[in-house]
Amino acid sequence: MKQANWFSNLYIKYGILWIIWLVVQDYGYGELVKLPSTARYADFIVNAVIKLIIWGSLGIWWLVLERKHLWLSDKHLYNGNFPRFFWILLIVFIAYLFGISLYEHHMLYISPDLFTRERHGFIGVAIVAGLAEELVFRGFFMNRLLDRYRFMTANIIQSLLFLGIHLPIYFADHLSALGWLNNGLTVLPLGLIFGWIFYRSKNLWPSTILHCVWDSMMFIL
Repeated sequence: MKQANWFSNLYIKYGILWIIWLVVQDYGYGELVKLPSTARYADFIVNAVIKLIIWGSLGIWWLVLERKHLWLSDKHLYNGNFPRFFWILLIVFIAYLFGISLYEHHMLYISPDLFTRERHGFIGVAIVAGLAEELVFRGFFMNRLLDRYRFMTANIIQSLLFLGIHLPIYFADHLSALGWLNNGLTVLPLGLIFGWIFYRSKNLWPSTILHCVWDSMMFIL
C-alpha cells in the first residue's frame, strides 16, 4: 500500500506540472505574442520569468516536502564536484553541435538576431530551461526515484517523464508526426545522459551546464 501511495503521489506531482505547462504553452505564450511589437524585448523576459516561477517554485516546494526521502540531500544538490567525464562530455557536446552546423550549412553558421520577436524564447529556451528542468527532473524526480529504485530503473523512468513534459510544446507548435519523432529521439537520450551524469557526479551543476550548452547551441547555430 505504501509503495502504491508513494508511486501515485509522485505521478500526481508530475501530472500537475504537465497540465500547468500545457495551459501555459497552449494559451499563455499565445497571449504573450500578441503584445505590441514595441514589447518584443519584454517577450523573452516574460517567457523566462514564467518558466522560472512555475518550475522553480514547484521544484523547490517538492524538494522541501520530500526532503527525508531523497537519494541526495537538497542541501547538497549543487556542489563543486566536476568529474573528468563531465569535461569530456562537454567537449563532445560542443564538437557534435558544431559538426552538425557545418554539415547542414557547409560553414560555421551563427543565427542572427537572437532577440527578435520571432525568436523571443532564446533566454527561456537556452538558459532558463536548463536550470529549471534539471532542478525538477534530475534534482527532484530522479533524486526521489533513486531512493526507491536502482539507477537504471530510475534513469529510464525520469527520462520518459522528461520526454513527456515536452509534449505540451509539441502540441502548441503543431508539430508533424516526423517532428514528434525527431524531437523524441533527441530528448529521450539527452534525458538519459543528464540522469547518468547527475548520478555519477552527485551534483546538479554538470547536467545543468550540459543542458544549457546543448539548448543554447541548438538555438544559436
